Amino acid sequence: MTHLSKFVILVAFISLFSACENDDEQSVNTEEVTLSRTTDYGEDWIYFSFSSGAEVSGVDNSNYQTNTSWDIAFNRYNVRTNGGVSGSGEAAAIDAGEVNYDTVFEAPESGYMLDSSIQIVESIATMPPTMMASNGNILFIGTIEFSGPPPVYAPNNHIYIVKTANGNYAKIKIIGFYNDLGDSGYLNFKYTYQSNGSRTFE
Repeated sequence: MTHLSKFVILVAFISLFSACENDDEQSVNTEEVTLSRTTDYGEDWIYFSFSSGAEVSGVDNSNYQTNTSWDIAFNRYNVRTNGGVSGSGEAAAIDAGEVNYDTVFEAPESGYMLDSSIQIVESIATMPPTMMASNGNILFIGTIEFSGPPPVYAPNNHIYIVKTANGNYAKIKIIGFYNDLGDSGYLNFKYTYQSNGSRTFE
């Protein structure tokens, strides 16, 4: 084999290695999201996909349990994931606790909690509010803490690991309950999504 041939092979190997590194880098995506609207009390949910990085349209109370295009959904300060009683996907969650977001490097292999029955507010026309049964993930109860009057909504600063509907992984932190104008009811969160099936977030 000539020196030129060896050089060409070496260059090709380096290019392939670099391409693989770029693919790994592109597999992890971190974004911050503010939901497009508030949700009403009762069964009014906004469905979100980590893979598309967007809210999912066409999902409602009639089809959410069979639709696998969404990973996580929000109703006021309630959360459901696409698994267990809430969906036919693989989604479930773990509460990593009140830790620094950047120190959560890897999703655990096991220990995830599926959705079950939870209580949500149906109406605030009376005090105390009227409650109703719904489907959701109990790990997220208390994610938004209320105090007042006047009403103040603050996140609990916990980091959650979510196994997505298709078996990938995301970490998420609820960072607020207000939009840019200071109006309450607009849930916002930061998330990091790993699209290649790995449990690492680097």
